[in-house]
Amino acid sequence: MIREFFDDYKSYSPANTQQEIYFIMQVLNLPAAARILDLYCGYGRHAIQLAKNGFRVTGVDPTQAFLDIARQKAREEMAELEFQQYDMRCLDFHQKFDAVINMFATFGYFSDEENLNVLKLIAQSLQSKGVLLMDLLNRDWMVRNNLNRYWRHPGGDYVVSYKVELQNGVAVMKREITNQNTGVKTKYEFFLRSYSLPELDLIMQASGFHIVNAYGNFDNEPYSPDSPRMIVLAEKTV
Repeated sequence: MIREFFDDYKSYSPANTQQEIYFIMQVLNLPAAARILDLYCGYGRHAIQLAKNGFRVTGVDPTQAFLDIARQKAREEMAELEFQQYDMRCLDFHQKFDAVINMFATFGYFSDEENLNVLKLIAQSLQSKGVLLMDLLNRDWMVRNNLNRYWRHPGGDYVVSYKVELQNGVAVMKREITNQNTGVKTKYEFFLRSYSLPELDLIMQASGFHIVNAYGNFDNEPYSPDSPRMIVLAEKTV
């Protein structure tokens, strides 16, 4: 049932992909044919479009089902790129990429020590002066807003409830998916380390990065405590 849910989900993900791609390309400001790693690419929404814009893209994700979807979509769109299955804690690229992108809050699901090591592995994957674009939830915004959500799948088959509780800098995310046809409920619980910008700056420095800029959305607006997102551009310093 869950695989079916995600198969359906891919068809109604945000329609602003092109806006996001424009933002990514503008902020990274890379030359043609630069090498980009899409770290936790999901089903390839950004990776495929970046490849179609002339970049040499590698998409990695820990979930084989997502990679299967990504490869199929790439074939359908005649995009040339590579997909590999990886846990971000086990990256073993060495100075291969000009840029790494990590989109839609896929960083922070491990211990502080593991999260720091992930950043070090990302730095290791980049060439000298390579850049990292990381898209995170803004903890300052999360503290002041109710993040609980309840919505129905457009087809009417599933209802999803989503609850978020902040506990000592960790967002506890509880998701329940109910199949309206069978009544079967599937529950998930995730723990996401949420960072303030100063905290993120500290671990970036400790892993060999310098934050160049921080944005609050994909419209190039600067980051503020009131921004739902915290999109950080960092440059490798070592």
